[in-house]
Amino acid sequence: MPRKKHMNRAGASVADRPRLPRRMAADLRRTGLIQPSERVLVGVSGGPDSVALLSLLAALAPAWKLQLRVVHVNHGLRSDESDHDARFVTALCASLGVECVCERVNLWALRARLKGRSLQEIARIARYDVFRREVRYWQADKVALGHTADDQAETVLMWMLRGAGGAGLAGIPPSRDTLFVRPLLGISRAEILEYLQTEGLSYRIDSSNAKRDYLRNRIRHEVLPELKRLNPAIVRVLARGAEILREEHAYLERAAQEHLARASQLQPDGSVVLGRDGLLTLPVALQRRVIRALLRRVSGAEQGPSFGTVDAVLAKVVRGRSGVSLSVPGGRVQREYGRLVFLPAGTPSQMHRTAERGEPSLALPIEAGSCVQWPLTGQAIRLSLLEHGTGQLTALAERPVAYLDADRFTLDLVVRTWRPGDAFQPAGMGGRHKKVQDFFSDLKVPREVRRHLPLLVAPEGILWVAGYRVDHRFCATAGSRRVLKAEIIDVGSDRGG
Repeated sequence: MPRKKHMNRAGASVADRPRLPRRMAADLRRTGLIQPSERVLVGVSGGPDSVALLSLLAALAPAWKLQLRVVHVNHGLRSDESDHDARFVTALCASLGVECVCERVNLWALRARLKGRSLQEIARIARYDVFRREVRYWQADKVALGHTADDQAETVLMWMLRGAGGAGLAGIPPSRDTLFVRPLLGISRAEILEYLQTEGLSYRIDSSNAKRDYLRNRIRHEVLPELKRLNPAIVRVLARGAEILREEHAYLERAAQEHLARASQLQPDGSVVLGRDGLLTLPVALQRRVIRALLRRVSGAEQGPSFGTVDAVLAKVVRGRSGVSLSVPGGRVQREYGRLVFLPAGTPSQMHRTAERGEPSLALPIEAGSCVQWPLTGQAIRLSLLEHGTGQLTALAERPVAYLDADRFTLDLVVRTWRPGDAFQPAGMGGRHKKVQDFFSDLKVPREVRRHLPLLVAPEGILWVAGYRVDHRFCATAGSRRVLKAEIIDVGSDRGG
């Protein structure tokens, strides 16, 4: 049986004992964090908060028909002390009749793969990996964690000192992904210690929590006590402020996601394209959230980017000149004329500036039945695959539209800028080959215009110099069975596909 620690406070009366269990049960009914009959994994380190959480859930389990299973992660950072923690948790679970799983993780091996991360962050990643693995194995409905109102206050102060925005100041959420829940978030550490003393429950003390090397520990031992002298209710005040900011943040997040659903496009290489003009019409608060969501998406990081990173993207890329590129944690962001491209790390850019000519080069894959934006002209190219019928070939002379025989080329298509050496057989020229550059010169297309014009290209060759001429080899005729209709559209007037 775990050894009972000495407490400074006299024991509470028997009449006080049910107060905290009743309060947590009421909170769970109100919030729905845990439902009756659920299978709940409980993360237990052996510290006071997690011991209290396990005790409270074990008391609630019979009436709520909860199935509990404890997960203890041994990070191996404190040598024998870590092993003592594991043995303590095992004994505690045995005394409560709760199944227990203890798993040791190798943080040093993980650190080699997660370069640039702090040891605390790596430990957190390892811990959550264990939780998720146990969720799959045991088919758990929830993972309950023992964060308290004091943890919330410390987190808010920590993010405040780092200059965080609304997302950071919203603190620890009561629930993340509906899987990880924190039933004690509205309960102070003082109430937890009082409950443990009343119940006669012992717990372990993590010696590293006393070290002042970590910002959180300095806030816990130096900043928060001073604030409590100024306002004894500071923990409750900070927790309430975080709750208000969390509600407002949730509203703005929904608005940001709605904008992304309308205005962003996921590319085959995993990058995401966002219209710049549409972003700039949003309030700055929403601009930040849209950027933050995209940075998190392309990086794959569980934690969002810092406020400084988001503002750097706004200042240097969104409001910067075309062609500018900025490296960010886990990826890169660049502006390509009227669009912003968010690329995961290692993804090659779709646009580059050649050193010799300083001209833009852009290539975008396109499929029949789809539409891609062409940012160099502010337009789009749309392809439609048609079965030949009356009236489909009467618009051959319309410059924004081309009709092509889809059986004469492979439908592995790309829209790109012209390149030195490009040649095709322009319709109406008797099948003669002509370099695209000479074709532009003959038509007196200005140099600043030709460098932005799109070409529709198949493996067999250039199909269409968009807006000017098709290659006669690929023109649709009255005998064509399948016709590919290619057209230039104004993005603002038609988003069809």
